[in-house]
Amino acid sequence: MLHRKEVPVMEIVSKGLTDCQVDPTGVSFRLGLESIDGQPASVILPVDCLRSLLMTLPQVIEKALKARYQDDTLKIVYPMGGFALEAAAGSSSTILTLKTPDGFKVSFALTPEDAGGLATSLVGIDGTQQHVPFN
Repeated sequence: MLHRKEVPVMEIVSKGLTDCQVDPTGVSFRLGLESIDGQPASVILPVDCLRSLLMTLPQVIEKALKARYQDDTLKIVYPMGGFALEAAAGSSSTILTLKTPDGFKVSFALTPEDAGGLATSLVGIDGTQQHVPFN
């Protein structure tokens, strides 16, 4: 069995995100932070980490909401600012892009079955059913 030597971990405790920059080559990005003592700090990561962050952050938000409010039904909900549908090159998939009024966008590849199921679900929405309140 291998024993790893304990390596000290550098922690930056932040009170806010100040900016985000992508380097001119597109290889890395910098998250600008303000530390709790008011000092600027930053974390530089390879752009390849963005997909991992994008996939991880919704779970982190959900866990934080549940821990903070002890309510498993809470969700972060964004207003819809628009959507786009386009054919995926070389595939039978359709790309569905959803965006918010402030410019956040996320795209999904829909198989023909996914697209049909989504269309059926949207057409079948009962306007009289009880809705979950959100802000």
